[in-house]
Amino acid sequence: MTWINHFVNSKIPFYTYKLNKDDSIIYKQTIKNNKPLIVLHGIVYVLKIFTNQEIITLAILESGNIIYNPIPNENCYYQIIALKETFLISFSWKDLINNNKYIESTFTTNFIKSYGETIQKYEAMNNILAHKYVKNRVIQLILLLLRDISIINKEDITISYYISQITISLITGSTKATINKIMKELMKDKSIYYSQDKKIMINNPFFFINYKNTKNDKL
Repeated sequence: MTWINHFVNSKIPFYTYKLNKDDSIIYKQTIKNNKPLIVLHGIVYVLKIFTNQEIITLAILESGNIIYNPIPNENCYYQIIALKETFLISFSWKDLINNNKYIESTFTTNFIKSYGETIQKYEAMNNILAHKYVKNRVIQLILLLLRDISIINKEDITISYYISQITISLITGSTKATINKIMKELMKDKSIYYSQDKKIMINNPFFFINYKNTKNDKL
């Protein structure tokens, strides 16, 4: 409700959207239609899709993160896909500028903080995709999810939500067949486990962090 209160008090029009798990929306940003989105609740991942159908994962975003490109690009669009039930709020950047005199200082502070946190999410995804081998991308992705959306128990750490192999393949720029092979190898090496509801688990984070340094394969 914090963001909604900010917009209401600052007299800035807004729209809200609900996405169920695996739902997606297409977001195309142009100079004339420059409308950022804020994740009110939930988790999404954002794909950048070019006109030649090349796909790049930009980030995995959580509550408070902002979906916005200050330089609109006519040669691509964005697909926002929900990993769980998610609510988004949309507003016009023009309204944000024109209503500046009504904006509370807490709104400005929270917006700048959220923007900085969002940049960190984009940087984290860049670091994942910078790896040459898909297996290392998968390991780094799992570590990122364990850091950001996990449940820590005495004996294990579990990613809070079910993440399908198709989703992992989309995020890492691979195929489902390759991801299936990698996950089987990680399970065989006892690096990961699956809970009864198919959530990814690890019981030795130190071994898992060092896993990519102990294996020398070409996946």
